Amino acid sequence: MKNDNREQGSTTLDVKLFTSPREVTDDDLRGCSVVVVDVLRSSSTIVAGLAAGAREVIPVLTPAEGGKLAGRAERGISLLCGEREGKKIDGFDLGNSPLEYTPERVNGRILIFSSTNGSVAILRARVAEHVYVGGFNNFGAVIKRLIEDRNPVVVICAGKLEQFSIEDFVCGGKFINALETRTKRHLGLSDGARAAALLHRHFDGSIASLLKSSNHGRYLSSLGFDEDIDYCARVDVHPIVPTFVEGKIKGYKPDGSPLGESALSQG
Repeated sequence: MKNDNREQGSTTLDVKLFTSPREVTDDDLRGCSVVVVDVLRSSSTIVAGLAAGAREVIPVLTPAEGGKLAGRAERGISLLCGEREGKKIDGFDLGNSPLEYTPERVNGRILIFSSTNGSVAILRARVAEHVYVGGFNNFGAVIKRLIEDRNPVVVICAGKLEQFSIEDFVCGGKFINALETRTKRHLGLSDGARAAALLHRHFDGSIASLLKSSNHGRYLSSLGFDEDIDYCARVDVHPIVPTFVEGKIKGYKPDGSPLGESALSQG
């Protein structure tokens, strides 16, 4: 049976939000456009890497899997990237700080990426029709793609170790509120989506303070990543839509065309 939301002229857009990947089933994802949100910090780091000219990002679940993949890659073309407990993995080239992902380090490279929460959420979404990585940094670009897809929308919050993270929840709410104001269709919201939209309205205008006061924000601050937190709170830094297809994340412009080799960084 066809999903009514996919029919020409449908007036209802179903929108669901999950607070962690463990809540999601394959049936929740099929035929949907998914945005994976990991505000602190995988969403921002993946966007920053693509903006700096990385060829693609390959998410993997474990460092060991990343090492095997790097061993099979063309010599000198790949970088091992990622973190555990917020810190760069031993033996890896880069951690999970978006500020590390400069053109000098990543331009033209394949980034093999393993993070505690973000990689898990991205890979969980693989059965969806479209999978995007979104955060505050690339919010405008991703919302444009979600609206143009005309599919039911699923927001997956990466959370922290399968637990609720307020920063991901509020960012998910920002996507839902924008869908409500920018599309002419009625939204059929899940309870999670409705709650996230309400909480975003409360915190809109104080996102940086929210990130700094969140549990994970305070932990990252204790590790010396205050600049990362400020960066992750910035809205629409990059007009980039990271899109996960066949195991790889590649960068696209908001109109759906490939990024190419030039960065689209605006700051």
